[in-house]
Amino acid sequence: MNINLNKFSFAALALLVTSFTSNLLAADISHTLRKTQQDNTTENYFELGLGLATGAGPTVEEDKDNEWAGGYLIINGSYNWRGFFIEKFGESTDPLLLGYNAYTSDNWSFDVVLAPKGRGIQGGEDDRFNGLDDRDSATMFGGRLTGYIHDNIIQFSVKHNIGSNHNGTTASALIGRNWQVRNWNFHSMAGVQFFDAKLNDYYLGISAEEAARTDFNEYTAGSNFNLTAEVGVTYPITEDWVFRSTARFAQFLGDKTDSPIFVDKQDNAMSLSTNISYVF
Repeated sequence: MNINLNKFSFAALALLVTSFTSNLLAADISHTLRKTQQDNTTENYFELGLGLATGAGPTVEEDKDNEWAGGYLIINGSYNWRGFFIEKFGESTDPLLLGYNAYTSDNWSFDVVLAPKGRGIQGGEDDRFNGLDDRDSATMFGGRLTGYIHDNIIQFSVKHNIGSNHNGTTASALIGRNWQVRNWNFHSMAGVQFFDAKLNDYYLGISAEEAARTDFNEYTAGSNFNLTAEVGVTYPITEDWVFRSTARFAQFLGDKTDSPIFVDKQDNAMSLSTNISYVF
């Protein structure tokens, strides 16, 4: 869980983004790349930490610069029991994930997953949003396929809303690898994410009824792709204390930031974070 001191900048970004052993359950790729051990199991562990982050991106609050900085709290953990697992990784695109490992071979693993997705605007958060319908988090159900090719790890994911929020679909493809330099674990990752029109319009669209009772213009959002890239380093200070630093960049393709909800319509976002955590 990441608690940023500038919640509206974080809300804007949340709207937008919304060496391995292979014969094991497939943990989230972003977490796996940061592990100093060559082990991809959804392990049983818990960690607490503090971090600092800075970045820039589109904003949803008036009279605010598109740059932000602040501190955040890390609460990460995972638990596995007979193939069923729960993952809570703040660095993941799915911060909370429930799942079941349905298939495992030497080089491939498939998980059935359930996850909340999206953080919408709530009318009571700011006077600017008064009159807008609440955009609630949605429950997404789907699959996650992880493969290991030479020194690279790839992961494909497709999820569909099973509630009554928007009936939208998301998909992603990621590739990453890491390098060990003495005790320093360096990693890089790149990917593409797809958000369909139903999901985007639920979070970013303005209906005719909302336009009639607010100052927002009517707007219908379409589907879009996000391109993402990340580099980072992990260093075990002691057996229990871990240092991490990560730089991220996302490019939003299409007209996603044209939504009237955004004040600054920058079509990319970037961040730099560093943290120290204690692993129990």
